[in-house]
Amino acid sequence: MLKFKSLLPGISAASLILIILSSALIAIWRFALESGNLTIYLDSYVLHIVWITFYQALLSTILSLASAILMAKALSFIDFKGKKLLIKIMPITFILPALVVVTGLLSVYGQQGLLAYICQVLHIPFSFPIYGLQGILLAHVFLNFPYACVLFYKTLNSVAIEQRQLAAQLNFSTFTYFKLLEWPLLRRQILPMAALIFMLCFSSFAIVLALGGGPKYTTLEVAIYQAVRDFDLLQAALLSCVQLVCCIVFISLMQKINRNDRKLSVKFSHSNYQLPITNWLKMISMIIIVIGGLFILSPMITILFQGFYFFQISLLTSMLQQALLYSILIAIGSAMIAMLLGLLLLWTNCRLLINQQRQLSNRLMLVASLILAIPNMVLASGLFLLLFGYSHHTVFICLLIMVCNGLMALPFILKNLATPMYDITARYWQLTQTLNINGLTHFYLVDFKGLKSLMLMSFALAAILSLGDFGVIALFGGQSVTTLPYYLYQQISHYHYQESIVTAAILLLLSFSLLVVMDYDRTSKN
Repeated sequence: MLKFKSLLPGISAASLILIILSSALIAIWRFALESGNLTIYLDSYVLHIVWITFYQALLSTILSLASAILMAKALSFIDFKGKKLLIKIMPITFILPALVVVTGLLSVYGQQGLLAYICQVLHIPFSFPIYGLQGILLAHVFLNFPYACVLFYKTLNSVAIEQRQLAAQLNFSTFTYFKLLEWPLLRRQILPMAALIFMLCFSSFAIVLALGGGPKYTTLEVAIYQAVRDFDLLQAALLSCVQLVCCIVFISLMQKINRNDRKLSVKFSHSNYQLPITNWLKMISMIIIVIGGLFILSPMITILFQGFYFFQISLLTSMLQQALLYSILIAIGSAMIAMLLGLLLLWTNCRLLINQQRQLSNRLMLVASLILAIPNMVLASGLFLLLFGYSHHTVFICLLIMVCNGLMALPFILKNLATPMYDITARYWQLTQTLNINGLTHFYLVDFKGLKSLMLMSFALAAILSLGDFGVIALFGGQSVTTLPYYLYQQISHYHYQESIVTAAILLLLSFSLLVVMDYDRTSKN
């Protein structure tokens, strides 16, 4: 029988999340209605913002998916030295700080970038408008297509070796093989991945703010930021509701797709068996891989190389040191909040599932999913207005950023730990109940010791997401609290190219350090 003591951790965490989210939304509307200015601007510009938000997200999704499928198919055709390393590096772009991505793309495609330098040496005119829709699409594709490509590549490789050999014996063409064997597997991944990429691009903030190039390509998230900065709270509340409704629709769509998607029983191939392909197809595949590899690696390599080249001791200003310190402290605090809330929710969720209380389990996890429906900018603005009297205190700003970033990292924590934590709890449930092992003792002996590696990886992931976040600090950053992303944005906006490269290199090295911790712990476990 399920004890109330087992429900208390999850109920407490869920209640706290609901209180924070509802308080933020109520605060925005209350302050907006009390402002006295009840004029809502539903003019052509607002409609233009909504249209641009949908349009750039749709184009980004299509380009990301098309590039991912091409690259995944090319990788499935041929083997080469460094293939495993490339596949291992590719998903890193998905969690890189957005402003590091912006700086990396500027270092390659900007007017002072690598391509401009090569064209200058070769006396070739170079003109690529990095600011505007082209830059937004380029950055979104860079962030999302490598992650989707790795997922699609693993899906293509999941075709059983017996089916591959049978296809070779029947002399299947490349198109027939793709149509009959690979496409049925691939199409089940495309819609969920498309919905995820679309929602991420729809709520993109730092990239649009840095590369948008002006009001012509302003999106909802940037418009909310501008309205809050101008203290036009009613307009901010209206735009927040529009984005909130859109995000809820996207999440509902994703859940419906995932619910209707039947699981496949797939036999994974453990052999390097390759279908025979023609030489020209091999050549085309290699060209695609080289272009894709350069597109992924060149911004990161350029940042690191130019960062070391431009580095000077004089660039280590007190402002940079302060930003570095605040970034590390906020990242650690955000990760701790995300882990604490995640473990409390999962502790109760595991016991609900073991006792066959699936409806209560789904409702509990739905509370955590609500975070995805509320834009980070809306959450931060509401909490800031609610606690405006404390806004001059540095500690308050830091705690506010930690809470917002921790909540935004929570869904990723739950995704990483939900299934493993349930499996290990169910495996030792009868034994622990017989020995009367409960509470913190159960968590330490079973959950922590069994999932220590995965918990460390989840903690590092939450820290990386917080380390590169620019949404909350963009509203409240300044002299009192400055993080590396905020400091980097100031340098980019003032066209301090060399200084921004050095700052981006430091932020990239910090992110890589946390990734090394994640990878080392996972490798040592295996």
